[in-house]
Amino acid sequence: MSEILFLYLVNGEKDGKGFWKISLTTFSDPLEEDNCFFECYRKELIGTEAANKILNAIEITIENLINDCRNDGYKIITPSEGISYDLPLTILEEIYDFWLNLYQDNKLFKKVFALLIARKRINFSDPAMIKGLKGFTGKWAKEIERLHSYRPSSKRNIVPKDPMWSEKKSG
Repeated sequence: MSEILFLYLVNGEKDGKGFWKISLTTFSDPLEEDNCFFECYRKELIGTEAANKILNAIEITIENLINDCRNDGYKIITPSEGISYDLPLTILEEIYDFWLNLYQDNKLFKKVFALLIARKRINFSDPAMIKGLKGFTGKWAKEIERLHSYRPSSKRNIVPKDPMWSEKKSG
């Protein structure tokens, strides 16, 4: 593996299904990585170690966000590749930019990443947690929670109701 990689955010289509993808490549143009990629929205040339750490943080954040949405009753489609279009580009760009910018201070990145790992088990938006988290931890826990705050505009798994004029079976 080379000493530098491009961390990228692209969209693409495979088998008629669209997706987002955040990954790493040695290509200066991430669209050359795969012929199903269409547009590149973010691309940053960084060292291999940094690229892997940032990508890991991004992937965990997105995984947490999707799990939170599903736990709240929102249906997020799982594409055969990449990240669902159910997550808007603006949200993915925000997550990408957050972790990329945070890595400029490696010590801060490590501390906030530890909070992200804790966020997998602990919901920082719980009122008891909000009261208990102060100072540095409270500030960054709020930032981590903000990255997890997106919810789709409507729940897709709403069970259709029978029309009121349909004949009901009596038992």
